[in-house]
Amino acid sequence: MAFTVRSTDERFLELLRRYLGEFRVDDGPDDYLYQADCGKERVLLGGKVVRGKAFLYLGSLRIFAGAPWEEMAGRLVSSVRDLVTAHSNEFLRVRAVGVEVGGAATILPSAPNPHLPALAAMLVRAGARYLGDETVNIDPVLHRVHGLRLPLLLDTRDLVHFPELPRPRGRSRLPDAPEKLGAKTPRVPVRLGDLAGGDGVARPSPLRGIVFPEFRPGERTELRPLGRSEGLFRFVEAALNLHIWTDRALVLMRQLLEEADVRRLVVGSLPEAADLLLASLSDPSSLDGG
Repeated sequence: MAFTVRSTDERFLELLRRYLGEFRVDDGPDDYLYQADCGKERVLLGGKVVRGKAFLYLGSLRIFAGAPWEEMAGRLVSSVRDLVTAHSNEFLRVRAVGVEVGGAATILPSAPNPHLPALAAMLVRAGARYLGDETVNIDPVLHRVHGLRLPLLLDTRDLVHFPELPRPRGRSRLPDAPEKLGAKTPRVPVRLGDLAGGDGVARPSPLRGIVFPEFRPGERTELRPLGRSEGLFRFVEAALNLHIWTDRALVLMRQLLEEADVRRLVVGSLPEAADLLLASLSDPSSLDGG
């Protein structure tokens, strides 16, 4: 899939090149045309520069409104990811974190949650190899997990866990009740190379572990056993192209659950959850005790 981006400010295109430069081609089509209206800057007394409200359009549809260009870039990457994965129905697509450790993949299927990418980024920073922050593709024949080369998309509230990453310029306008929006909150793109230990997307890897996260801030972070029937229910909840696969998806999910180590991860603290999960993946025998 190819797309074109036009902008009222060259600096926004320079920002995009930082995250998507490896995909750039000289001539792009107009099938998917993104248009960025970067707004106007005002100089206040004292010389402070205030960036005006920006807008991003896909064709004639407005898909972003806000001040930080980094968040506008995040919305563009999110839209591109949706367009790309919409055409990959030869795979079972799952909303999940995906990482590779020791030559095998572990996925964390989940209902929409804004903190999934932060968990993926922490695992990568700690040494796991990246497969996905919210979307992974599973080969129905070889049962291998395929990753995406696009940047991670971190919720702006989770940047507090990543002091090494730059902060967006401009004030984010979070909704009064962001938890009601699922994962549709302001995000910024993050390159794997900007995370300590991040060294690119892993090769397609055989699926070894399926861990279902439960985000419960303040509770004890721990791995717990999970029954196959409940695992199947949660797997179905995380499937993204079930309308394509229909009953065949259930058969495949049952096979994957039978073949993999299946656990539940209670996430009371994101850093603690990443450390606990990576420790269990580095020593697979630790999963046997739940």
